[in-house]
Amino acid sequence: MNGFERRKEKKKESIRRAAMELFAQYGFSKVSVRDIADRADVSHATIYNHFNSKEELINDVMRSELDEIMVSAHQIINSEESFIKKVEMIRSSKVGLAGRYNGEILKAAINISPEVYEYLDKLWQGETNRLMEELVDQGKKQGYINKEISTQAIMFYFDLIRAGAFACAKSIQQMNIDAKLTDDVNRLFLYGLIEKRD
Repeated sequence: MNGFERRKEKKKESIRRAAMELFAQYGFSKVSVRDIADRADVSHATIYNHFNSKEELINDVMRSELDEIMVSAHQIINSEESFIKKVEMIRSSKVGLAGRYNGEILKAAINISPEVYEYLDKLWQGETNRLMEELVDQGKKQGYINKEISTQAIMFYFDLIRAGAFACAKSIQQMNIDAKLTDDVNRLFLYGLIEKRD
């Protein structure tokens, strides 16, 4: 990449970052291209040199955010840490848009740009599922996950949780505010309702 291309990509990244900050703070509909240009310290025309429309910018920003989340997830799952430490790292790193920003942002992006949903669904059906299966396999090998429960059943369970979380974005937002609730939900997810008895 030559100097011109590096400067161009740096400017594009500055636009993405400014857009995401504003979208997270005010929502998509209340943020104008001029607002983004001001925050990114570029001209209005510069944004249109990189993106044909606000919708294309939203699509690009959300795809970029989802890609960044996947990079974080890969780093955690491929680390040398124990299964329990990895689960804790995923929880505490807020890997996910609901954790990084308000819980409504992904849902709103999908309403504006169907391409975001298509990309998210493709990630979930492919790379995310593979990572989750790898994490489950590590958990079984290390003795944390019951080997008698099929990976298929566990993945089905994850899918139910994902669908429910997406349908209840306000509940996810509440978890971002209430640390105790978040901890309890994570414990419930990991250990279930029944307290172990000898």
